[in-house]
Amino acid sequence: MNPFTVDADLCRKDGICAKVCPIQIIDAKVGELPTMAAHKARVCIGCGQCMAFCPANACSAPGLSSRESQPLQPQNMPTPEQAEELVFSRRSVRTFRNKPVPRETLTQLLEAARFAPTAKNTQQLRWIVLESREKTENLAGLVIDWLRKLSEVDPENAKAVHAESLVRTWDSGYDVICRSAPQAALIVAPKGHWGAPDAAIAAAYLELLANARKVGCCWGGYICFAMGHPSAHELRAFAGVQEHEQVYAAQLMGFPLLTPHFRPPRKALDVTWL
Repeated sequence: MNPFTVDADLCRKDGICAKVCPIQIIDAKVGELPTMAAHKARVCIGCGQCMAFCPANACSAPGLSSRESQPLQPQNMPTPEQAEELVFSRRSVRTFRNKPVPRETLTQLLEAARFAPTAKNTQQLRWIVLESREKTENLAGLVIDWLRKLSEVDPENAKAVHAESLVRTWDSGYDVICRSAPQAALIVAPKGHWGAPDAAIAAAYLELLANARKVGCCWGGYICFAMGHPSAHELRAFAGVQEHEQVYAAQLMGFPLLTPHFRPPRKALDVTWL
């Protein structure tokens, strides 16, 4: 791993890199080149804050290279009103067109969603994408098969998730698990403290990014519930989830069949100002 490096010809010696370092391991005084001691470099989390805020693209954090940094495009930033409209127009989509989203589009969405923040910049999320309605239906069927037996092994959770009702709905011909979505994206992380919030943040990023491309999403809560249960061995095997991993989030995806026209009301803002 390369150490913290600075291009002396580009560096403006402004100390910005040290100011934005979240763990304060860069030593810099205005008018001098910044440095990082070897013992400090070993605890660098590789977040790239120093590189992001350096106006001259002069420094490289340990393990990273300024040559790979991409300049931001402020002219492409939405207005505040446009950003709010993206949020206001987001709906959970449960009726999809029978048309898959092209892999190229899905890849673009996932490439952007990977820039969602993760705790301590661990970036340990990985994605499992089911690319066809046949695959999502297979997954839904496995969840239902598991729910049919849940009351025998875990009656408390079976009651909490309304397992019998879900099975009846499925048997009546309606896919209440995957909503007959053409595709689904599962967000996987190693089991531990940060997997759930990291995955939830990434799922939210993905949903808003998808909305901007007119791709609908819906949280696959039953999938996550089932995948997280100790007895769901067949489900995890189907998706290729390893023993040390957990599916912390899932987005059902596809082109929406219908388009919303209004923003329904929400509860009033509840805020405490201190």
